[in-house]
Amino acid sequence: MARHAGPLGIHVSLVIIDGVVDLPGTRAKMTEKPDSFFVKPNDVAETAWWLTQQPRSAWSFEVEARPFAETW
Repeated sequence: MARHAGPLGIHVSLVIIDGVVDLPGTRAKMTEKPDSFFVKPNDVAETAWWLTQQPRSAWSFEVEARPFAETW
């Protein structure tokens, strides 16, 4: 998609959400998890917005969003 749309000036990218999104349903199922466990929806939206503001000379095609407290 990026190869086709990029030359037309369309920025195609993929945001991978590598974590549990902080929604009422997930909170209800995971009551023992701390706030730092969850990916905040507004923060994912900010990441997606950031992609729309990138200069064409440095487009990102893949971004992973995960909570900072994730253990490796």
